[in-house]
Amino acid sequence: MTSTQDRIAEAALTLISERGLSDVTMIDVARTAGVARQTLYNHYPDIDSIVADAMNRHNQDSIDQLRSALAVVETATDKITQLVRHVAQISSHQGHSIDLDHGLAPHHRASLTQFVTAIDELIAATISQGQTDGTFRADLDPTIDTALVRQALTGVSNLVADTPDDVARIAATGTRTILAALNA
Repeated sequence: MTSTQDRIAEAALTLISERGLSDVTMIDVARTAGVARQTLYNHYPDIDSIVADAMNRHNQDSIDQLRSALAVVETATDKITQLVRHVAQISSHQGHSIDLDHGLAPHHRASLTQFVTAIDELIAATISQGQTDGTFRADLDPTIDTALVRQALTGVSNLVADTPDDVARIAATGTRTILAALNA
């Protein structure tokens, strides 16, 4: 059984993927979720609260899926490949990039930091693994290179969101570019 908040969050994500963040209203979310506007306001004070909750739910699912995908590969190279594929898949499926939070109020953006933190931890661990096994360059700076890889993933995400029919080529090119920067 789906909860009211689940239906509201799903409706918000659906509308964002169809229209973009700036064109989603409380009335639209209520209608799409099949709830009365008052029910919507009983759970959320404003559209940013709905979007932040929906994104937090989506991001947690995404991180769980990514951790599962990374658990089945062993090498740092394969983990980078999985990271890029995962980001590309999410962006092609949802129709939006992973940096969607830029349209939210600052206090809601701050609530979404767990996603970036989790991605950064996975990237840093992968870079460390690659350095330890000699696959990646020894001169990489874990802090800076983690942020740069995350930005490259955001670029992959943005490109896929704009051209979802080209997801395979974008993912392959993104993987090649990131690995070229990391490989020894």
